[in-house]
Amino acid sequence: MRLGVVRLVGFALKDALARFDRGPPGFAQTAMMLRSAMPADRLLADVLLAVRDRAFVGDDPLPRTEKAFAEQVKRGRARLPAVAEGAFRLVAAIAIEHQALSQRLAALPPAHARLAADLRAQRDALVHAGFFGETPWASLQHLPRYLKALERRLAKYLEQPERDQRHAQHVAELSRRYRERVERNRSAGRQEPGLVQYRWLLEELKVSLFAQELKTPFPVSYKRLEKVWAELER
Repeated sequence: MRLGVVRLVGFALKDALARFDRGPPGFAQTAMMLRSAMPADRLLADVLLAVRDRAFVGDDPLPRTEKAFAEQVKRGRARLPAVAEGAFRLVAAIAIEHQALSQRLAALPPAHARLAADLRAQRDALVHAGFFGETPWASLQHLPRYLKALERRLAKYLEQPERDQRHAQHVAELSRRYRERVERNRSAGRQEPGLVQYRWLLEELKVSLFAQELKTPFPVSYKRLEKVWAELER
């Protein structure tokens, strides 16, 4: 099992992992900015879990022999410093955007309570206890942009609420059916890789609709999401 390999490599590289036990300089500030989402010790454990998975296995096939395992340990030792540095740098960027969005939401007047609740729910779906280890590594890189897109949407809504409303209802419906399918799969003990793809395409669609200036790494549209959903329904 992947988790078993990660743990075994971790045992072999216990000395190399020890330097990250308290996080790097500046981690305490990062944890403080994310304290509303999770306590500092949980955040550190979450980041280190993702670091071990990425550094010790990543995209490699799982080792099946003693020789292959020894080679995997060597690769893990070589990759660990860069992966850890990148992960802690990324979580700091996420914390900055999370705090900026949270402060903007807290300052909204009661008249915008519904919008604030919607954006908080979207924020919390991205950043919550365990998010760093649960989010695919490739998608983690985009979390600061997704959070910034929510903040940009808020700013634009206050200037042109009617423009926001043209897309908000449709996006809410796409999100609702995603959440319902996730719950059905959880109850059935089933996993659908295509549903994971759909979820992150939906985040890119939000950027495209509400914060175009942040850009998306590839073209995304309602049509593309409907195509992915149709494949799930087959």
